[in-house]
Amino acid sequence: MDQKHTLPVKQGHSVAYFEYGNPSGPAIISFHGGPGSRSKEKHASVFDLATYRVILFDQRGCGESTPAGDITHNTTQDTLADAERIRKKLGIESWYVAGGSWGSTLALLYAQQFPARVNGLLLAAVFLADKDTTRWSLQDTQGAAQFVPDVLKVRQAFLDSYHTTPETAAKDLLGRLTSANEDEQRIITAGVMNWEGNLFSLTSEVSYTAPEDVDERRIADTKTFLHYEAHDWFIKNNQVIQNIGTIKHLPTIIVHGRYDILCPIKKAADLADSLDTAELVIAGGSGHSLSVEGNEIKRLAFDRFLKFQQAK
Repeated sequence: MDQKHTLPVKQGHSVAYFEYGNPSGPAIISFHGGPGSRSKEKHASVFDLATYRVILFDQRGCGESTPAGDITHNTTQDTLADAERIRKKLGIESWYVAGGSWGSTLALLYAQQFPARVNGLLLAAVFLADKDTTRWSLQDTQGAAQFVPDVLKVRQAFLDSYHTTPETAAKDLLGRLTSANEDEQRIITAGVMNWEGNLFSLTSEVSYTAPEDVDERRIADTKTFLHYEAHDWFIKNNQVIQNIGTIKHLPTIIVHGRYDILCPIKKAADLADSLDTAELVIAGGSGHSLSVEGNEIKRLAFDRFLKFQQAK
């Protein structure tokens, strides 16, 4: 990291953002995943930092932004507004917009809201935050759950203990998490983590986080995740595809794992087909979490895309 900054406090939130690379180079902003994750150096290092100026930021309540896990005034629209505040603060006229998983949702929504500020999109592990994908990955026992029946059994026991179902779990568990004591917060957080965490790769061994291994940051991250899921990600169903006309012209590169069971590749293919100049690059041995080979495929694809755009 070359520089860390903080946006002026707004609605009680202090948002941290970070600059990497060449301060005179073409700018790229990268949205991190989650909701409820944080910026990581690898999100910047996928780009050639000798050439590009890369900006990352921790979304409200995440990472080094404070207060940790604060879900008041914390919506998708707030996140997009914070990104635009960063652009203005840094005096950047336009930039490339990147993101993976939930970050790809935000990148697409930002582009649709501010198309004149976007030079192109660099997306990975696409998540469109639509009801189909949410049901498939988080709610429907006939979806991604079919690949992990052992994990599903553990999850069902956890949900039964809280008298909830996959369809209502986000709202029910969010209510419990915000009012529970610390021991119960750890139990709920572990239960939530142990589902999604085992869907990132079909080639990884199933593993479970014990409540005693959960820290305050994990509790905060889980609260943020449940807050967004409980509110349908704060967007209309199919909003990205319905508003695709506003960004059809934007050059776009998409890297997606063929064996992504969390966010099925068909959604990425549908997105690519709906854009005029999009390329879908399939990482053959990867799931939602890209393998070492998949990350190299992404790095090379992003580099080729940016060089081509800069040469135009």
